[in-house]
Amino acid sequence: MKITAVIIDDEYLSIEELSFLLSKIHFIEIVGKAECGLDGLDLIRNLKPDLAFVDVKMPDISGIQLVKKINELDIHCKIIFTTAYDKYAIEAFNVDAIDYILKPYEEKRVIKSLLKAREIIENTAKQHTELPPVNIAFNKLSALKDDRLILIDTKDILLIYTEDRNIFIKTKKEIFSSSYSMQELEERLSKDGFFRTHRSYLVNLNKIKEVSPWFNGSYIAVLDGINDEIPISRNHVKEFKRILGI
Repeated sequence: MKITAVIIDDEYLSIEELSFLLSKIHFIEIVGKAECGLDGLDLIRNLKPDLAFVDVKMPDISGIQLVKKINELDIHCKIIFTTAYDKYAIEAFNVDAIDYILKPYEEKRVIKSLLKAREIIENTAKQHTELPPVNIAFNKLSALKDDRLILIDTKDILLIYTEDRNIFIKTKKEIFSSSYSMQELEERLSKDGFFRTHRSYLVNLNKIKEVSPWFNGSYIAVLDGINDEIPISRNHVKEFKRILGI
């Protein structure tokens, strides 16, 4: 599936830099560019692209305001915000942006964001198809390894954890990075036996081999295949014990 995209940024050099990086991605087609928010709004209204890269801070209207206007028009265009300022991150996600890339651009970070966007756009397209739903059990999770998209069997995942704001997926043999948020992974994997033991850990309950009390009412879990001790915070202990029947 070819994804159509536009770039909206008041800095010409930033547009050119991002255009160059996107030109390397075979599934992205840049169909338009705009150097201010209002022109960008017209661009999206007329072209109805799948994806828009929108600078947060522009002189006429901000990227946040632009996205709110797009939402009012009910145009199904996914948004990736681009900016030199990380202070806008929370506000950006409050208007349902799928990602947030800081300048200067890092090629790996752009690729990671695009892979996430492609999966979301393709899933949305499938949901709107007129074909009847097909009941297929798909028990794989997409992840990143050396700029490649890897599909991992969920049964092989030991745990998922956060480190320095990045999300990692750990199996017995390898560690992968993920473009999903912890909340998205929790919602997707709960049916496969995964449990959020701590704000930074999502654990495959089928891989737990040992549980022991820690301090202040919390617990520690040890998983098959690794020696890491996984915390179970006090807030999650009651539900954890209920699920495991202990």
